[in-house]
Amino acid sequence: MTWYILRHGDKEEGEFRNPDLPLNDQPISQFGQEQARKLLDFFADKEIAHIYVSAYQRTGQTIAYVAGHFGLKPAVDERLNEINIGVFENITVEELQENYPAEWQAFHTRSADFHYPGGESGGEAHKRVVEFLDEKREQHGDENMIAVCHDGLLRALMCHVLGIPIYKRWGFRADTCGITELEYEPEYGTWKLIRFNQTLA
Repeated sequence: MTWYILRHGDKEEGEFRNPDLPLNDQPISQFGQEQARKLLDFFADKEIAHIYVSAYQRTGQTIAYVAGHFGLKPAVDERLNEINIGVFENITVEELQENYPAEWQAFHTRSADFHYPGGESGGEAHKRVVEFLDEKREQHGDENMIAVCHDGLLRALMCHVLGIPIYKRWGFRADTCGITELEYEPEYGTWKLIRFNQTLA
């Protein structure tokens, strides 16, 4: 069982609001399209049985060429959505410091998990991506799959795989269209990290 976990491609600047989603729903940019086409070269000779994406449009757009190659329709799973940062998305640093000093301090020091006002905590996002991981492992057996998600969620997943606290997620960088590869080792009941954040320059 090999899983490929990707961050979405480069996204457009600006506001692209979707009333069904808490965060900005930008499409991928022209450069993101170029990144998506390069993914096809990477995956063309691999065996992929399933593709999952978040509810944000940029994840489905990122994997569209690959999905077409394999004749697969990506399944949307909201557990792959980005960590909901609530009010942090739309206000200035000055406003955060004045109105949410405790949360700002936790964000700035990055030494403990905290709950984003109007959003969720890193721990809550971590819980749902681990639930996704465990469910799909049971559901798909030895079949290989791709999941396309987001920066913060991917880093939360890495904390699970490496067995480190969720607030340590700030120590990883996940580039757009970076590829992370995991293999499950059933004899140990653990995941092995094969590659992290490989980009196709």
